[in-house]
Amino acid sequence: MKRLTLLAAAVIGLCSCSSNKYVIKGEIEGLTGTIYLADADGMQTNTPLDSARVEEGKFRFEGTATMPDLVYIHNGGGEMIPLLTEVFTEPGTIELKGSINEPTAIVATGTPANDANTAFKQQFAQLIEQYYAPETTDEERADIEKQADEMTREAVEQNKENYFGVMLFTSQMTYDMSGEEIIEAIEEFPAELQRTKLLTQARENAEARMRTEIGQPYIDIVQNNPDGQPVSLKSVIETEGNRYVLIDFWASWCRPCMGEVPYLLATYEKYHPKGFEIYGVSFDSGREEWVAAIEKKGMNWVQVSDLARFDNQAARDYAVQGIPSNFLIDCATGKIVASNLRGEELEAKIAELLQ
Repeated sequence: MKRLTLLAAAVIGLCSCSSNKYVIKGEIEGLTGTIYLADADGMQTNTPLDSARVEEGKFRFEGTATMPDLVYIHNGGGEMIPLLTEVFTEPGTIELKGSINEPTAIVATGTPANDANTAFKQQFAQLIEQYYAPETTDEERADIEKQADEMTREAVEQNKENYFGVMLFTSQMTYDMSGEEIIEAIEEFPAELQRTKLLTQARENAEARMRTEIGQPYIDIVQNNPDGQPVSLKSVIETEGNRYVLIDFWASWCRPCMGEVPYLLATYEKYHPKGFEIYGVSFDSGREEWVAAIEKKGMNWVQVSDLARFDNQAARDYAVQGIPSNFLIDCATGKIVASNLRGEELEAKIAELLQ
């Protein structure tokens, strides 16, 4: 009996492993040489997960997806470029077809996430084409934006059982949601998908966002100024005369951030004498670019940076997933009173508080 139990357990184990197996069969017209498979980390570190020789445009990868993931198939050799296409690794046979001359038209089908991703991209491409057509009016473009938002929401709702739904939700829908709303949405996904890296990170970001919502106390930041001296947010908030401090997350390479600078300058010039201060946190990676942007734009308020892009404690503490992003602190209470004030909203809010 014991032997039969062990045998049954072994069979169950074999079934479990085989059920997670994926096969990627590619047939790309004009493709030669070697093709590479890499996850997001591998794309950054130049370390592919696997490689395969191409014969008459055909190639094959096999693997086990203990957890579903988004991987990239490319023919860039050691430089990992140019990118051919993205593929969701999940149990089943995934077929990749297209031509090297039209890399954006290469499609992956055969499993739920890949089928859904391909269908969504094709629909979205049609909307983009309509959006940028010369004859499209501004009113029609606004309607297309609404259609795109609705299409995204519907796609997530229809794909909560696969990793495409996870990817689309985390990449497109969480920016305007509260921390509580994000966690509620995550709990609608199956337990297995909730354990994936994307949803685990989304939950962590949501919990951090809940700690930095309006009414919550600020979290201190300590980073170096352009002179290499550490400057804490706490020291700025506690500086005599300061009444409101705006934490401004930005970077010199971020065009939308640069677009916000005129509004920051105008508000600072008008209300700094009345107690308004800015604590700029840059997500630059190079000191020269950072300092040059400060000097060129005349951003003469408190500026700090770890020069590590998004990989810093402040970004994690404030759940910053995109920039520009900002938080307004009331120095008297130490609490967040507003966030993501853009354009003329910033001056209007400061005028309301410092009138």
